This record gives sequence, structure tokens and C-alpha cells, in this order.
Amino acid sequence: MDSTSLNDDILDNILDEQDEETDNEELFDVYEDLLRNPVELNTADVLELSQLPGIDAQTAQKIVDHRDKFGYFFSASELLSIKDIDKKVIENIYPFVKVSIPKDEVTNIEEPDFEYSQPILKKVKLNLRSRFTNDIQDRDGFTSNKFEGSKLKSYNRLLFKYDKNYQAGVLIEKDPGEKSLNDFTSFHLQIKDISYLKNFIAGDYVLEFGQGLALWSAFGVSKSSDAIFPVKKNIGGIRPYTSAAEFKFFRGAATTLRLDDFYLTAFYSNRNIDASVDTITNKITSIGQSGFHRFESEIKKKNSVNEKLFGGVLEYRFLGKNNFGIIYYNSTFDKPFQSSSIYDLSGSKFNYLSAFYDVNVAAINLFGEASYNGTSVAVINGFQIAATNNLIFTSSIRSYPGNYNNLYGFGFSESSGKVKNELGFYSGLKWKTAIGVFNIYYDIFKFPYSTSSNSLSTQGDEFLVDYQQTLFTKFDFRFRYKYENKDVTEEIDNNDLIVKRLRQSARSEFVYNLSKSIRLKTRLEYNSFLIKDNDIKENGILLFQDIRFAAAKYLTLSGRIIFFDTDSFNSAVYEFENDLLGVMPNLAMYGEGIRCYLVAKYKPLKYLSISAKYSETYKPDESTLSSGDSEIIGNLDNRFSLQIDLSF
Repeated sequence: MDSTSLNDDILDNILDEQDEETDNEELFDVYEDLLRNPVELNTADVLELSQLPGIDAQTAQKIVDHRDKFGYFFSASELLSIKDIDKKVIENIYPFVKVSIPKDEVTNIEEPDFEYSQPILKKVKLNLRSRFTNDIQDRDGFTSNKFEGSKLKSYNRLLFKYDKNYQAGVLIEKDPGEKSLNDFTSFHLQIKDISYLKNFIAGDYVLEFGQGLALWSAFGVSKSSDAIFPVKKNIGGIRPYTSAAEFKFFRGAATTLRLDDFYLTAFYSNRNIDASVDTITNKITSIGQSGFHRFESEIKKKNSVNEKLFGGVLEYRFLGKNNFGIIYYNSTFDKPFQSSSIYDLSGSKFNYLSAFYDVNVAAINLFGEASYNGTSVAVINGFQIAATNNLIFTSSIRSYPGNYNNLYGFGFSESSGKVKNELGFYSGLKWKTAIGVFNIYYDIFKFPYSTSSNSLSTQGDEFLVDYQQTLFTKFDFRFRYKYENKDVTEEIDNNDLIVKRLRQSARSEFVYNLSKSIRLKTRLEYNSFLIKDNDIKENGILLFQDIRFAAAKYLTLSGRIIFFDTDSFNSAVYEFENDLLGVMPNLAMYGEGIRCYLVAKYKPLKYLSISAKYSETYKPDESTLSSGDSEIIGNLDNRFSLQIDLSF
């Protein structure tokens, strides 16, 4: 199984609820790493199986129970024989699992699809990915000669893997406007599963423990149209960093040792990061996250601050389904932070202490974490319960103080993973009925203290219902309704006031598998945006037609045409697009216009894959598009991307 098996359908349920423009590159890398290192069905416990997309603890337990009752899996397709697990769930995890059978069982198989003794060269795997993207239109930063480099965006990554225990990788990347082809460089060496050594990484890595309050990667999912899966985080441990996002990763070394039921992780990082530094006070005013180094002021921020970090995690896992752990780490910057309020980061040294748990008792899964930053404690607790084989319910409560400043967290929240200044209570259920599958959640939240966008305490609530049904063979229907009522700041009579903003959206989608080679998808979505106090009412509508065509054995074409009409950005409609492997854009469609794209993926040889994408957005009533350095003179924004994947 290679990375070409990972298409947009697998993650669509997780990503289609995001109401912000992202490319989700690092999130894609998480699942691509899982493709390269699939979960072993014959040895995985509940905790390991829960890392698979869309798998909850109760479903993982059903897989383990089936294995215990009937013996080893001889093929991943045997999962379909577990009657209490939905077929679509099994299909989604196929790319991320593997089956290896113990030697004493080999005699029972006539034609085993594996080898126990392989020549050295057969254990070596090389993967080279080169991607080049170029805007066809010129943006203001180039026409004004503000940017020092070319328009080309380039990405090159080489991964070397030997057997299942060793991996090394290097990545170089250049953003549009940057001069050097290796403006960003990342590297790693990984050794794992050797005696007591569970995992070791030297170079660049990320840490994922607990529920993300103290340590998690920079990207994740807080809410989605799957009401169950995103609420609870499942430990990823230490992972090599293979993304081109230039922030919130570690550079140094990390290792995990396993001693029976105890797992001990230790880590050290020493790296320079982008930051804005006040020239008078020599204090840090902000940490850079864009990764852009295109002109003098951006170049000046590059690697301007050094951070040293060390810490450890101790876990106790027992019965394959329960986990308790504690986290500690210390971070020291070579310059102090300049705070503008009592709730901002201040000083140069930070300590974090956290405790987390994940316990399964019968059909109930309990999870949570409490993290202390030296000033306050952030807490999340929740549970999932499989009431029946067809009904799963989850609920969680979170309390993130205004003075809890976290450097490397990404927790479940309304504020896209931000673990600060939020109280919330979430409840959700997934119900499989004779007429379809329902995902429903309700979340009520409050931001107790003022923020940069709101001068006073604010609150809100959110409700979503998602319905999916296979109406007849090869024809799927989906409907989603979302309600969000939230406090925002608006200018009324020259005064900034806190007012209620009501945003609602309704989406219907039809997927028709016309044949093995042709799939059609049609979506219609309507948005409304209402602020009663200011008499603002806006609407937005989006319609798209998508087609995927396996034109030949080695050629796949995907295309989409999108029509959109919204009153402004406030009523924008978001659409997650199919793209080149490793790129997962979620784009905001606003104003009036048409967008279309075509993706071609050609695999002429077993080890070679070539893919290309052309996209364009046309707004007939506009004279300029975007703004600032990204402004385009004209009403057309188009782009071409080319990618080559070599795998040996």
C-alpha cells in the first residue's frame, strides 16, 4: 500500500466542517505516515487501533474481541465479517492496516503474501516527492519588486526506509517570493521497535500526548461532521516531522522506551524560530507562523530567537486499553516575551506539568487531561458510551483559563485548537438507523475574558446534524444543517459593541458511482449571516459538480466546477478540494464567481507517479482579487502545479 491509496474521500468527513482557509498539509502527513507504518491487526490493542481514522474505542474493542474469539486475521478483508462494524468504516481503514501472521501459523496458508527472510535490497524503500506550484497571474509583491525571489513554490522530500525499523528523511522547501530553494530544510532519522526501544528520532519531530493541552502537533481537528471521532485525541507519541509548515515542531532528539506496561519518553530540542523582536526592549512581541521570508522585514524575523526545550512523559498502559500518564517539560527562550496584558506570555522560562487518562470499562470510554503552566490549570474531561451496536454517545467539558498560555498545545475547542480563555460543554451522538446514519452534536461555549477581537466576555452555541444514506445501489445522499449563534464585535453608530451573530448553513450532496471508472458528486449549499442589532443580513450559495474518471488503468482524472454567489466574506462558503498528494486545501468561496480545477494522476510504472493540477477562480464583477502583497490586478486567479512521486 502506498500513498496514492490515500484520496480525498477518507478525510473528507473530518475536514469538511472547517470554517477557515487551510491547506491541512501537516494533517495529511499524519495519515500518510500511518500509510507507511500501518497498524498490525494481529497484534494491535485497543489504544493502537483507536488511532485509525473514524475508529472509536468501542469499534476497536470489537476488532480485538473478534481476533480473540476466532484467531489471527489472514487478510484485512476479514474485518467485513464483523457484523457490528459498518462496512464504510472498514473501507476507510483498509489503507492503514496490515496483516502479518506468526510463523507457527504459516503452514496453514497455501500462498502467503509475505516473506520472512528477504534480501537486503528488498527491505529498502525510497520515496522521492517533488512538487512545483506557480501562480500564472502576477501578484503585487512581484510587480512592485518587493519580493526578492521568484513566483515558484517548490517542495522536495526524500524518505529512506529500511525494513520496518529504520527511516531517514530530508525535506527542502521554497515559498513564492523567497530566493533560496532551500529556504526551509527539515531532516530526521528514526529507529523503532528494537527490544526495549519503542521509538527514537534524531532531527525534527513532533509530540502528541494526552488530550493536547500540553503537547500536540500544530494541526488537528476540533469539530467535524463526525460527531464522535474528533472529540477525543488518541496518542500519537513521537513522530518524525515531514511537513513543510515552519512552526511548532522540535529539533533535537526524542526516544520512547518500553518496560513491560510502562512507556518512558524523553525529549530535547534546540532550535531557532521566527519572531518579531522589539529593537528597543529586545523582547519578543510575536512568534512567526507564516514561514515567509520574501522581503527585508520578513527575512529579519527568520531564526531571530532561540528556544531550548527538554522534558519527559511517563505512561502506564495495561490490558491494552487503559492508559495513565504524566507530562513535564521546560522551555527557555534566549529573549523574554513582551506582554501587553496580564494574560499574555511574559518572561523567558516556562514549565508545564500535565496528567492524562484514557480508560475503557465495558462499553464506556473515559478520557481527560489536566495541565498546569505554573499559573493556572487547563482541564478537559469526557466520555464515550456505546449504548447499542448502532448508537454511540459522547460528551466532554472543558475549562481553559484566560491566563493559561500554552506553547505547544492543540486541544478540543471552539477556537481551532487554542487552549486558552474558553469554557465549553459538548455532546454528540452517532446513530445508525434503518433509514441512514445520523451525526448530531451541540456545543455551548464561553470566552470569559476579553480578546484582541472582543473587548468583553462573549459566548455562543452551535448545533449540527449530518445525515447520510445510501438510497439505492451506488447512490449516496447526504444532508447537513449547522446553526451557530455567537457574540462578535461590530461597529454601531461609531461604537464597538458586542452583538449576536447568527450563522446558518444547509448542504445537500449526491454521490453517484455511475460505474467502476466514473463517480459523480453534486453539492448545493446555502449560508445565511444575520446580525439583528446592526440590521445586517447576508446570504451565500454554492453549487458544484465533481467528476472522477478512471480513464485508463494508470490514469485518473478529477475535475470540479463551482458556482458561488455570496454577499461578502462573512457569508463565504467553504469547499475542501481534491489536490496533489500531500496538499489538502480548504478554500473560502465569496463574492460572485466561478472556480474550476482539473487534477490528472498518471502512474505509468509501479515506482513512478506523475500528477498535475490546474485551477482558476474567475469573478466577473471584480477589477482586483485578494489584497496587500497578494493582490492581483484583474478578475482571474489561476495556478498550475506539477508533482512527481518516485517509490522504489
